[in-house]
Amino acid sequence: MKLNLYNTLSGAKEEFKPIKAGVVGMYHCGPTVYNFAHIGNLRSYVFADTLRRTLEYAGFRVRQVMNITDIGHLTSDADEGDDKMVRALKREGRPMTLEGLRDVAEKYTNAFIEDLKSLNIKLPHDMPKASEHIAEDIALIGTLEEKDIAYRTHDGIYFDISKFPDYGTRGGFALGDLKEGARVVVNREKRSARDFALWKFSKSGIGWESPWGRGFPGWHIECSAMSRKYLAQPFDIHTGGVDHVATHHQNEIAQSEAAYGAPLANYWLHNEHMQLGSEKMAKSGENFITLQTLANRGIHPLAFRYYLLQSHYRSPLHFSWDALEAAQSALEKLLFSIWSFSRNSFIKPGIPYTQSVCSYAKQLTQASHDDLNTPTMVSILNKLIHDVPAKPKEKLTVLFEDVDFLLGLRLKELSEKIVDIPGEVAELVSEHDTARKAKDWQRSGILRDEILKRGYRVQNLSDAQASLVTRKLSSLL
Repeated sequence: MKLNLYNTLSGAKEEFKPIKAGVVGMYHCGPTVYNFAHIGNLRSYVFADTLRRTLEYAGFRVRQVMNITDIGHLTSDADEGDDKMVRALKREGRPMTLEGLRDVAEKYTNAFIEDLKSLNIKLPHDMPKASEHIAEDIALIGTLEEKDIAYRTHDGIYFDISKFPDYGTRGGFALGDLKEGARVVVNREKRSARDFALWKFSKSGIGWESPWGRGFPGWHIECSAMSRKYLAQPFDIHTGGVDHVATHHQNEIAQSEAAYGAPLANYWLHNEHMQLGSEKMAKSGENFITLQTLANRGIHPLAFRYYLLQSHYRSPLHFSWDALEAAQSALEKLLFSIWSFSRNSFIKPGIPYTQSVCSYAKQLTQASHDDLNTPTMVSILNKLIHDVPAKPKEKLTVLFEDVDFLLGLRLKELSEKIVDIPGEVAELVSEHDTARKAKDWQRSGILRDEILKRGYRVQNLSDAQASLVTRKLSSLL
């Protein structure tokens, strides 16, 4: 079956064809580790993980690389003020030294990796740090300088876009207008407003030595240097957020292809923003929500993953607490259904269980191969669970071997955990049932409220049966 992916480079869906049969190299732009990742950032990593899972499900051997930007840079060459890592040093009262920089970066790198694990995101095979690849950056800049594509100004070394005629002309990478001086005082030494920094001289005194002076590599150069080192050039797939298209990825393409005369990557995939109200979620604003923020509201990270999967990665996602809480409630019901029919609770005598669930696996493959159509995949998950005639064992096979591989929701693990009731709660349930049988509604109500407060749900069956109790996902936090 053909795997079709939307390639920003062409602005269309294309059949994916790897450079080497059966093998895929993919690179994802990682975080600048100056603060905790917000849930808008994390959408990008869930998207990249879904792509990797789809490729592996299709039989490809994947090597995924994601950089860690642990040295300073501005959001783009048009930004002003302190760079992100320097701001973090000041915010946390750390010394303005490379050691201080490393300490802050390590703190937020570790927090980021924990976020990935919480969301059941497969860790990349390589997570190179920008600070450990300065030599590769310098070598790439040197190559551009030798080809007369780089030039010097008072504050750094810049890429001359006039030497790369394809700049801003390709498909989804076509550029709009840039109003010179709209955001900062223009560097009059730059030959074009769009020329971007390859190396910036240090204002703070911290940095690395280079043939041009002490400083930092530009934001864009690190990804070109590290992707080439770990995946060669060209490689198969480059992923990132849609906000990277116009500047960061545009500049990666220009400097890599100008230096080495070959495409950087054959397929470029980008996820859309998550918005809170009318604005993109960003650390610079008040709409800064982390996984810890969600946990404080009783939202399990895998419920957040389920929430993300309900929307296509190329569709803007307007965040709302109501929708997120509804997604968690829906996932809890799915998990209980999985546990129930795994225990044969829903099997009714006399129903012929002859319908094959093979069609569900085929539908899942079709949806995943249609540019990672996760909303359809979630719909198939729900249909499969509620398909009463389907044999439970066949359902479980598809759920755990196909659905869960692609969606990464840990269905088996969570469906077992929601019925794992500790002894003290079981005692409360027993007392609750005794009160119900005695028609002591006041006491049974008090006990029911206590059980609910502890993060469990109570389903009263007939008076002759014990109540059914399941855990809310919030109780697993």
